[in-house]
Amino acid sequence: MAIACNSGNMTRIRLIAGSGRSGTTWVQDALATANGLRPIFEPLHPGVSPIGERFAFRALSPDESHPELLRFLEEVCFRQSHALWTRYRRQRRWLFPPRERFSTFTDATRVYRTWKMFLKDIPWLTRLARGQVPIVKCIRANLMLGWLVRQFGCSAVLIVRHPGAVAESKLQGSWNVPKVLDAFRKDSNFDELTGGRYRSLLNRDPTGLEGMAALWVIENQYAIEHAARDGVTVTFYECLTSKPEHEWQRICRALNLSNIPSPEVIARPSQQSSQAFSASEAVGEHRPRWMQSLSPQQRDQIQKVLDEVEFGLYTMSDPEPKLAAISQMRNCSMGLTR
Repeated sequence: MAIACNSGNMTRIRLIAGSGRSGTTWVQDALATANGLRPIFEPLHPGVSPIGERFAFRALSPDESHPELLRFLEEVCFRQSHALWTRYRRQRRWLFPPRERFSTFTDATRVYRTWKMFLKDIPWLTRLARGQVPIVKCIRANLMLGWLVRQFGCSAVLIVRHPGAVAESKLQGSWNVPKVLDAFRKDSNFDELTGGRYRSLLNRDPTGLEGMAALWVIENQYAIEHAARDGVTVTFYECLTSKPEHEWQRICRALNLSNIPSPEVIARPSQQSSQAFSASEAVGEHRPRWMQSLSPQQRDQIQKVLDEVEFGLYTMSDPEPKLAAISQMRNCSMGLTR
């Protein structure tokens, strides 16, 4: 059963943004289930379209003109192009790999697992796809949220999760962080928009865990600092799990949604979840997985990156965000919107 929230206009595009492994899929699916919305999954994935390749992770100011990006997003949201990916979250090359990627028993096992999960997911993804109103989630759009709100008319929520949790989760998978950081180095618009804040960090060419921390802080620091200006609501993953009644209501209010997801829906694991991600993980009940998995040296690496750019909302000694800083940020946001 869904819980009633403030009702509002159901025609505006809703956007869930955040770094990869921050809980964005979990939030999207919970809201879609509770409100009968149609999920649009990762339209800016660089492996799906030329527009994704061009605009993934791009830094855009709110007043820039990119009609080709607007047309692409409209096609994805309203004409349902690229449906295999945006609706069913699979790429053709995963389901039908080229011959050179299908020559060993390991390859065959991987494709079998892919198809098995695909067939398992089809029924509920098909049900969600019947919704008329789209809700988009993207992990490659943090630096263009102001543009998306102004030019595409989105209502946007940014999900922020502890850098230690995100980095530890990414260590479990395959993420081409060096390629993204290299794109930032070459993007003069990014350097101008961020005031050269990350120049020394990028010039050092961070790799491994330091590179993941660099990407996290670049994606989140600018977006958080400009959220009030851009009309973006920021919520913290840790608050979603420790104070679900309050935080889910904030999200629904920001997105003009009528129904808060029920506890049963919230407790479901994310479709993108791994052993390193738990939608039901509650800060305060036990030490989060990342605090147990990352060594003191690894935690120090991440902390040094946070210190270098003076990011104080999180520290590697505390699993929760700094509540005083959050309150100050939200009070400033309310002041700007009055």
